[in-house]
Parts: sequence; C-alpha cells; structure tokens
Amino acid sequence: MRKITILLLNVIFVNTIFANSFKLHLLFTNNIHGAIHEVPARFINPEFSPILAGGAGAFTYADQLREEAKLKKDFVILTDAGNIFQGSQLGTYDGGSNIIKWMNWMAYDALVPGVRDFDQGVKNLSRLVSEANFPFLASNLEGVEGIKDYKIINANGVRIGLIGLITPFISDGLLPKYYEGTTVSDIMRTLNTQIQKIRDEVDLIFVLSHLGIPYDRDEEYNDFISDIEQGLDRPIRNAIELAHFAKNVDVIITGGVSKGYDKPWIDPSNHTIVLQNYGNLTGIGHLVLHIDKQNKVIENYSLPTERGMMVNLFTDNIWPDQLIQDSIKSWIDSLPRLEKLDYSKQIEEVGEVDCGTKNQSTYSSLDIPTLGREGTLDIMTWNMERFPLKGDSTMQAVAEIIEDIDVDIIGVQEVIKIGDFSKMMSWLPDYEFILSKQSSFLEQAIIYKKNMFTILGQDEPFAMDDYFFAGRPPLVVDFLYHCGDVKQKICIVNMHLKCCGDGLYRRQQSMKQLHGFLSNKIENGDKNIVVIGDWNDELQDTGIYQSFNSFIDDKNNFLFVTERIVDDPKQQSYPTWPSFLDHIMISSGYFDIFQEVGVIRSVNIDEWIGGWTKYENLISDHRPILLSLPLEK
Repeated sequence: MRKITILLLNVIFVNTIFANSFKLHLLFTNNIHGAIHEVPARFINPEFSPILAGGAGAFTYADQLREEAKLKKDFVILTDAGNIFQGSQLGTYDGGSNIIKWMNWMAYDALVPGVRDFDQGVKNLSRLVSEANFPFLASNLEGVEGIKDYKIINANGVRIGLIGLITPFISDGLLPKYYEGTTVSDIMRTLNTQIQKIRDEVDLIFVLSHLGIPYDRDEEYNDFISDIEQGLDRPIRNAIELAHFAKNVDVIITGGVSKGYDKPWIDPSNHTIVLQNYGNLTGIGHLVLHIDKQNKVIENYSLPTERGMMVNLFTDNIWPDQLIQDSIKSWIDSLPRLEKLDYSKQIEEVGEVDCGTKNQSTYSSLDIPTLGREGTLDIMTWNMERFPLKGDSTMQAVAEIIEDIDVDIIGVQEVIKIGDFSKMMSWLPDYEFILSKQSSFLEQAIIYKKNMFTILGQDEPFAMDDYFFAGRPPLVVDFLYHCGDVKQKICIVNMHLKCCGDGLYRRQQSMKQLHGFLSNKIENGDKNIVVIGDWNDELQDTGIYQSFNSFIDDKNNFLFVTERIVDDPKQQSYPTWPSFLDHIMISSGYFDIFQEVGVIRSVNIDEWIGGWTKYENLISDHRPILLSLPLEK
C-alpha cells in the first residue's frame, strides 16, 4: 500500500509540474524583402541548389506548429521585424499589398515597420496598415495612420506585452519625401513610458524592434561597452545595445539586418533574450520558451533544430501549401516585363524640347574642367565607394565635380546613405536622379539632366533571384533622350558586380543572365543600350578566368568601348590595386557612331584636386569612366 501511495503521489507531482508549465513557440521573420516565392538556395550550392519553398513553405511550417501546439496546450506567436516588400518586383509592384495578403494568410500577430517599408511613402505604409489583419507596432513613431504602440497577447493565461520600436535612423536609408510628416522619438524614453503604461496589465514584456543585431555582434558589443566605460554619450544603434539598457524587458525580437543568428544573444547584465532571423525568407526563426505558468516567468529556452533557431524552408523537407504556392505564382506571372514594353505612344507625345546649353559652374573651390560637350551624349560611370566617405565634405566635393564636368548621365555605385545622396542632389538643380529599389545593400543610382531625358520605364530584372548579382540586381532604365528635334530611346543599365572570393563564378553567371535579358530587348527593337558600372574584373583576362565572355563572344550585338583604354596605365580605373575594373559597353545601335567619332576616357579627378591620396580619402578608390557619343537625328 505504501508503494502504491508513493507512486500516486509521484504521478500527481509530475502532472502538477506539467500543468504549471507550457512551451511558448516564438516564430519570427525579418527582412523578407518580398521574397515569398520559390527560389534556388544558391548560397548553399550555386550549381545544384536546393529549392526554398518561400511563403508557401513558411505557411506549412506555421500551420503544422499551431496544430501541434493546440494539442499539447502550448502557444505560438508569429512576428515580423520589418522590411517586408522592398527587394523584389513581386513586393514593389503593388507597394506590398500581395505581401500583406500572404502575411494575413500566415496569421501574423504583429509587425514593426522597417526603414524600407517607407519606400513608397507614408500614405502607402498607412494603406498597408489598413490592409493587415494584425497590428503594425511602433510606439516611437508618429505620423503614420493606424500604427499602434503595443499589443497584449494572452498566452495560456500569461499576459505578454509586445511593444514596437522602429529605428531612429530612417533618414539614412530613405529619400526625405518618403518619410515626410513623421517623427521618431527617443528609444529608451519611449520604451520606459510604454513599460510604465502596461506594467500592471502584463506578466512578461517583449519588444518587437527594427534595430537589428550587427554583423559581428561580439565585436560591436565590446566596442559599445568600451564607449560606455569611457563615458561617451551616443544614441542606441542596435538591439544588443537596447538590451543592455532595457532592464525590464524579457525578449527583444529584431530585424533590419539580413544576417541571422542560430542562437539567441543573452545580455550579460539584464539576461534579455535577443533574436534575429536570416533575411529573404531563407528560413523562419523559431525559439521555444519554457514558461512557468504559475509564476509567469521564463524558466528556460530550447532550440527546435540541431542547427538552432533557423528552420530552413527547403521543399525537400517542407511541402509547400498548394493554394498559397499557386497564388504566389499567379502574382509573379502577372508582373510586367520591361524588355517587352512598348513606349511608342509616350515618345510621340514629346515634342521639341529646349535641352539648353552646357552650364556654368557655381562652384569655385576645385579646379575641375568641363568635359561635357554640346551635341554629344556624355555618359559616365562612377563607383563612389560607400558614399559619402567623409560626410558633408564628400557631398560638397562630389556636387562641385558633377556640376563642373557637366556630363548628361552618371551611373553611381555604392550609395550607403540615401538621405545624404538626396541632400547632395538638391544642390544640383539641373539634375534629377533615380535610385535602385531592390538592392540588399550598396544602392545604385542614375543621375541625369532633367531637361534632356524622360524616364519611360525602370526595372531591376533579377531582383527575385539576385544571388549571382550579390544582392545588387542591375538598375535598368529606359530613357527618352530629347534635345531640340532629336528624340531617341536609350536604355541605361547600371550595375555593381560581385568582387573577390567566389566572385569569378558569380560574375560569369550574372553575365549569362544579363546577356539573355538584353538580347531579348534587342530582339524587341531596342538597339541603343549602354551598360555601365563597376564590373569588378578586367577585360584582359582570358579563357576560364574571363568574366564577360557572354558579351565578348557576341560581337554582333555588344562592344566594350573601354577596351580602347584598358592597357593605358595612366587611365586605370582602380589605381589602388593597379587594374581596370569599371567599364562601359554599348549595343549595336551605337557601333558606327562610336567607331567614327566616339570618345572613351578615364576621368582622372585626382589630378585636379590635389593627388590620389586626397581623392581616395575624400571620395573613392575608383576613378570615373566617361563615354561621349555625338548623336544625330
């Protein structure tokens, strides 16, 4: 009898333990960038890539987990930390509506807007808020209709307060017109206010933030602690810095950086758990919190896979939901194709245009000669190396150079701070610009004389599978050039190819893709094409080491005009490692005029502003390359 009694007591004890605890499954995404379609996982094996199931696979995983949790009396919370639609044609074409529709199917619990969610303006973001079946949270943001401060979730009797915080640095990554009318408040002051507001209503406090974990979190954290110890006063820049100060926060779910971590960051002093998933929906983040139901605290956590928090969404492992898969495919099939668009009506409507005369510079601090000429189309490519290297000093120097040399089109690579780029362009009233919309980092821009060009159409055709382009799909813009009675449709392609490491293979593959795209444009009647950019390789390479054979071997349709000057050591585009990496290529419509009267040259700005060292430290490690083509009727 005694043994039976003891056994019964043990059973009761164990059942009591289990009754007083449950698993809270945190599912989290960030930096989706519109990548909800199936795509090859080329980062694993570029030649024999497993297929990522995208949004249809994520749905299957979340749906199955919810069913299992219901049976076991556990709980699931699904969140996103921003940048949901920019990065693919599927996302940007309708301003993110299709992405929101998919997120509604996924039954997200909450989202914090990312910087790139403002990419089509405040009104568009407000529209997305209204279309969502879940709240957008950003307690430190004002000026967007429908944004909430927080959400309280009752998870099996444990009340979780989920507070949203957007990054304070939205001006760095956006054109001013896209966030006009908004204000972002101090992070810690806002967070403490919200905690005080809901403290009595909740048991646990989670923060959903668009602050991000930096690429090297340990190094960044050590630098941060060093700054604190030295008494430096600076704003909070990322989620691990927030965790250091957020004493009453249990979990921070963050995004804004596409690099994920397989294990959570635990703040050494506050023990706050910080989570960030990989970008582009290569997988879904998943952390299991073990919750003491009676005391309403986090006892521990566990990882759902041997790898950790990252659940890869391979079609071999997760069967995509068929209905969602079919819906996404239908959205993709309905996207317009730039290479097949007909602009004849738009072109007819443009009459004679006064293209004006070459301008007189208003600047005088640098002695830069005018290179643009009357009656010529002057096109330049310029890698500005993480613009702006030296802040306002770089911006002022570049603005003067652009105005002084007075060319018609400039393809720019490596724009880091879009806000600063826009500010600089406001100093150049004769120019307008267009920015890439799909780059993961290092934006491309095309600057153009606004009285000489009209944009007919633009695209970044490989944004939905941009591995070979290193996350920087080419910016393709169809312009109408109009000067006097001369009207001509011109296609400008600005790109920044992969460097270093596996760069050779990725450049070769990207060039095969681009060659196919441009060949289709030529077949559709577009023979006036100019391809510019940082190609990150030399024309002199041969055999298997040549990146550009797809174009070099097609001599009927394409010509590298830079082949004239690549062997001239005085014109090297990348003098730091003496080489010629920046090129301009034309299609057959410009062959004759280039061979007869065209000019190609390196623009040695360093010689005019005090030498290479000054130029490299202030502006870039690349020189610009300039093509001049006299255009006739």
